[in-house]
Amino acid sequence: MISQVLNRAFVLDQLKAIEKHLMNGSARRRAPAPGIDLPEESDIQRTVAEVRLALTREAARSSAQSNIGLPAASRRSSPQPKIDDSCFISSDPIISLTQSALEVYFSHPDSKDKATPPGWKPIGRRNSPEVPPVTDRTLANLSNGGGSSGRRVFDKFSITDIGWVSSLLAMGISKLKSPHPFKSDPPPAVQMSERCRLIVVGDWGSGLPRAQKVAAAMRSYVDDSLKNGIGCHVIHLGDVYYSGWEYEYRNRFLNYWPVHIEEKDKVGSWSLNGNHDMYSGGHGYFGTLLMDPRFSRQGGTSFFKLFNKHWQILGLDTAWDENGLKDPQASWVKSMVTDNPQRTMIMTHHQLFSAYENGDGVGKILKSKLGGLLKAGNIEAAIWGHEHRCILHKQFGDVRFGRLIGHGGVPVYMEHRKDDAYPDPAIYEDRRFIAAGLEKWAYMGFAIFDFDGPHLGVRYVDENGYLDNTESYV
Repeated sequence: MISQVLNRAFVLDQLKAIEKHLMNGSARRRAPAPGIDLPEESDIQRTVAEVRLALTREAARSSAQSNIGLPAASRRSSPQPKIDDSCFISSDPIISLTQSALEVYFSHPDSKDKATPPGWKPIGRRNSPEVPPVTDRTLANLSNGGGSSGRRVFDKFSITDIGWVSSLLAMGISKLKSPHPFKSDPPPAVQMSERCRLIVVGDWGSGLPRAQKVAAAMRSYVDDSLKNGIGCHVIHLGDVYYSGWEYEYRNRFLNYWPVHIEEKDKVGSWSLNGNHDMYSGGHGYFGTLLMDPRFSRQGGTSFFKLFNKHWQILGLDTAWDENGLKDPQASWVKSMVTDNPQRTMIMTHHQLFSAYENGDGVGKILKSKLGGLLKAGNIEAAIWGHEHRCILHKQFGDVRFGRLIGHGGVPVYMEHRKDDAYPDPAIYEDRRFIAAGLEKWAYMGFAIFDFDGPHLGVRYVDENGYLDNTESYV
């Protein structure tokens, strides 16, 4: 990821330039880069309309991941800079597609506007961090795009070939509007051993240096499993950034996935569908990620089942229908839990409930479609991502064990002090942080689920391999 493309003001400037270009009839008819088709007039008109709507939405309210709102008295003494200056992860599909298009353009060898290659190295400053807190890439002739007050610190920038970027965006919108078909037949259920391990990570697909560290830490537990004969599965809870293009899966996900190709028959690999995966219609998720040999057990389907004598793990797709549950998943879950003595754990991208996001839409469709099963106690554990944090919850409704594991690859601020109260229904959150000037970055990480008969032990591990917390669930 390129630092300027992670700056909200920079991205919106380029989106306005795309709109202006596409409104210029003569300019938009110039051929884009070799290998990129010139958009049809209908595609251009649709792109202009979608860009205008996105800019209108963004003017009304930022689509950036939000800083956790706390009363002034609860905040740290030093105010946090705006996170959309340095880590703008938009929830708007059009803006996310724009970021994907910009990254493709800036990274292409034929582009006249070059980004530095990945490969950050320490520069010898005292107490410099091991890796950059956000990214190791920038535009070659520009400084970082943001400042502590949101002030622009890069020069006014004009893309050399805006037609190239415009065409890429039009292609992305076309895929968004024509999503990949949903595969309604689940793959064959895969049996786990009675003593087995699930390595679970969420929102990991950024490819950032710290996300790579998370992958290396996960790999150590894969190695341990193979060494000690422990059945092992690695599960991603969804979201590859910015919008699930093929190059993002290849360069930000598959290149760093902690299971090697030659281990595909020894270690299971699974991935849920997230909202960012669907911003390009899910074509990269279904057509690239799930087609990788390591994910062959998933059978090209976005929901699945793992089981042993005591437990069944049901991975569900809550993104094909945005924050929903595409049919026939609800009836499938019902068939899996009815008259079944196994304990049921569901895994989703979107949250069933939340300590920080309290809108009416949070978990609404999940609760509606699975409500009867939840009330009957048929689902006792739920694991999800989407929010870029790791939070343990007390029993909420009829879900005894609810865990947010969404801190795999997206940088977020830690605004809480260590002794701040946890917001209900949270009972634990790692309050440590990485300091970088005024910025205080929360740690990334993942979770290890160790099953031993009916017993479940969970370990929470950070990006450095440090064991932050453990718990037992019986």
